[in-house]
Amino acid sequence: MTLVAPSMRVERGPAVLSPSSSRRTGGWPAHWPLTVLVLGYPVWWLLGIDSLLPFVLAVPMWWQLRARRRWRLPPATGWWLLFVLWVALGVTMLWVDAPGGVPGGGASRLLVFGYRLAWYAACGIVLLWVTNLDRSVTDRRLHALLGYLFVVCVAGGLLGLAAPGFEVRSAVELLLPRGLTSNEFVSSLVHPQAADVQTVLGRPEARPKAPFPFTNTWGSCLSITLVFFVVLLAQHKRWRGPGAVVLVLAAIPVVYSLNRGLWASIALGVVGMTLLAVRRGSRAAVLGVIAGTVLGVVLLLASPLGTLYQDRLDHQHSNDRRAQLLEATVGSVSTGSPVLGFGTTRDVEGSFASISGAATPDCPACGVPPLGTQGQLWLVVFSQGWPGLLFFLGFLFRSLAAVWRCRTATQAAASFAIAFFVLQLPIYDTLGLPLYVVMVAIGMAAREQLPARAPTPAPLTPTAVVVAVLALASVAGAVAGRAVGGAERTTEYTSRVSVLITPAPVYLDTGSTLDGGRLAAAPVPREVTVDTEAALLRSQPALSQAARASGVPVAALRTGVTVTAPPSSQVLDVDVRAPGAPQAERASAAVATAYLDVRRSYLERRRDETLAALRDQLRHLGTGSARLTTAREVLSSRITYLLVSRPTIGRVIRHSDAVPVGSQPLVPVASGAALGLLLGILLLRRIRPVPSTTRSRP
Repeated sequence: MTLVAPSMRVERGPAVLSPSSSRRTGGWPAHWPLTVLVLGYPVWWLLGIDSLLPFVLAVPMWWQLRARRRWRLPPATGWWLLFVLWVALGVTMLWVDAPGGVPGGGASRLLVFGYRLAWYAACGIVLLWVTNLDRSVTDRRLHALLGYLFVVCVAGGLLGLAAPGFEVRSAVELLLPRGLTSNEFVSSLVHPQAADVQTVLGRPEARPKAPFPFTNTWGSCLSITLVFFVVLLAQHKRWRGPGAVVLVLAAIPVVYSLNRGLWASIALGVVGMTLLAVRRGSRAAVLGVIAGTVLGVVLLLASPLGTLYQDRLDHQHSNDRRAQLLEATVGSVSTGSPVLGFGTTRDVEGSFASISGAATPDCPACGVPPLGTQGQLWLVVFSQGWPGLLFFLGFLFRSLAAVWRCRTATQAAASFAIAFFVLQLPIYDTLGLPLYVVMVAIGMAAREQLPARAPTPAPLTPTAVVVAVLALASVAGAVAGRAVGGAERTTEYTSRVSVLITPAPVYLDTGSTLDGGRLAAAPVPREVTVDTEAALLRSQPALSQAARASGVPVAALRTGVTVTAPPSSQVLDVDVRAPGAPQAERASAAVATAYLDVRRSYLERRRDETLAALRDQLRHLGTGSARLTTAREVLSSRITYLLVSRPTIGRVIRHSDAVPVGSQPLVPVASGAALGLLLGILLLRRIRPVPSTTRSRP
């Protein structure tokens, strides 16, 4: 069974090098940066530098590129450069609050923003580096490197299943300050763990992730590198026996990973292999793919793995939350910053299960991932806006269009790798090694398709003209954005009032009681959650009272009141929107007062019901024995407690001044400047097109 038809061969082309390039750089093979990264990856993982080493190795790759007099550029380079430019411009949005996200942040988001920007830059550099790599470095060598990475993924998956508790403190983790390693994101990068133990099926299950930070990264890398492993087996008959053993072993962590995206990628690969074999007219290959697929499915269903596979399909626990997060992400960026996005992710204010927005032992699903996560597609949409998504997808589909005919083994591998990557975009956060490997695949295909010697570039537009055009276009766009933003700016204001409430059980708890004449703890009254309190605050009686006190109509309050709560707290944050600042402040104070009054009436009504029940019990309690006497004393004490105890219902702990709603002038200004810059780039291309296949030495 092969990925490509037997007649398919790698077209090497003449090994013509520029005078300033050589097969070795400073005594090292030209391919050494990629070789060091891939062959030593398990070691880098244990040291905690696997997520940082691609940035470091991008430096010698860039140095090798600079040694060339001219560069060959892949066909989709322009799309990628526009995307990276859009990512860089997103730094201006880090201080902007996203609708539905936790406000504030700013400088604290620079670390994650810089990390993602560095990954995009490293991926772009490796794309150019592989495209311009000396022809002395054969495609088979590169296939072998990525095929080896597949073996590493399989070994890591088996380790995660055999020793799910395996974890070590890496060297980087020991060197970094505690304040930095305590950050969940940083810890996931520098603290090696073999697996995540999750209750996807209602019971603890180990989901392998070694040697990567996340289980989905492991699944994505395994599926993409599988392509190169299969191509390698097709090119080397003597490796097919050991390779078949590796594939059989790989099936174990593939199924146990409960990774639906990985399963879908493999299914797509089988369909693609079948279509490719049909297109090549290879009947034997078609029959081989079908027979192998049927045999694999039969063995899967006949083994314990089949039951596990079916259990995973029956437990689609994350679908609803993913759909809600998707809706919130798209809605937030579309209303808040559709042009540039927000630069990076934002924590959700509240959650889909509770306005307090925190996971608890009783409700692990109450915690919500940040906006812009749960899929690279949504990260790009939220962080770079709709133009950024256009550039990102334009690069991928333009690259796929260049190789989809699969004329050679390298083109076939690239087309499958890109297809798997695109399939995983909505469900995996693929920024990292998955994107890096896809860039290597695209670069290999571009190196094969482009001429060995880059043609002489056409004269470029003078630098002064370029700078002047781009500067003028950006300024004009910023001015236009400022004008549009000022015209659309709302005159409404919002005022926040924070209310600390006493938990209902504390208010109604009466202490001990009797159970069969024996002294026992009284049943704790049913707790009223913050979500119930929010509903009480927005109830008709509360809003009607607030409307009479503030002069704001009930209908306006119903649409203008927003209730949130900090995680695991008894504080309600109430935002009230109104046409003017004094009116917003007056309305927020009225809403808080009305809520506390209605809450007092509600809890007093519950107390009266409890008193009536206790008095009825006391009335029907007999006399005579010591046990009955004790019971009457306990009931009487509970009644007295409820009569004389008056815990605080709640109180206002903070009342902020009114601020303009949506007053973020940076969004239209930065968005206008970015669009102006894009217009300037397109204008320069129209005035003097620059050949897409060349680039002069800097």
